[in-house]
Amino acid sequence: MVCEGVDVQVSTDGDVFFLDAEMVEAMIDENVDSILGKRYQDINIYLLEEFLDAHVNVQKAELYLTNEGELCVEVEQRKPLARVFEAENSYYLDEAYEPFSLSEVYSARVLQVFWSEPTALRKEYLAQLLNLIEEDAFLQAQITGIVFDEEDEIIVLPRVGNHEILIGKAQGLDKKFENLKVFYKHGLEKVGWDRYAQINLKFENQVVCTKR
Repeated sequence: MVCEGVDVQVSTDGDVFFLDAEMVEAMIDENVDSILGKRYQDINIYLLEEFLDAHVNVQKAELYLTNEGELCVEVEQRKPLARVFEAENSYYLDEAYEPFSLSEVYSARVLQVFWSEPTALRKEYLAQLLNLIEEDAFLQAQITGIVFDEEDEIIVLPRVGNHEILIGKAQGLDKKFENLKVFYKHGLEKVGWDRYAQINLKFENQVVCTKR
């Protein structure tokens, strides 16, 4: 039996579009000359899987040959959780908090993270923050950036309002974010979203604001 066609399916779960079917098929053509018309016994799908798996935007590739003469290719893309800005470098973090490079064809709409280096402690704090944000629709809509200073204190950048939110250390995050939401509802909505330059949540049961 010979290969008479190639069917490529690329998962776009989470609205990720680093790759499409045409790009994956072009990658296969680069690795194997003229796969159409090749005998099945001459197609090493395991090497092709390894080749696709090595691509920076591929989480997992699965290939198989059908009884109808078709090579089926199923590709799962790496899902970016955040985009990191580190000195002069920028990259994504995937679901395992491993870095991977940016794409020339697609820019993911994810939280921005600013730090000087990716220490294990910062990744641990970031995981806590992202889990909290993911579970709260308001925080998802409002928070666009997370900054780690040299003392590993956390500053959050909001979408609405010309201010920064000082979280401090990553302890009591649930309570701090609840205080923030209460302050937004009963404070900023009355005095205006641009009245303060900083909202400080470091202190227990307090929201300390610095006027602009």
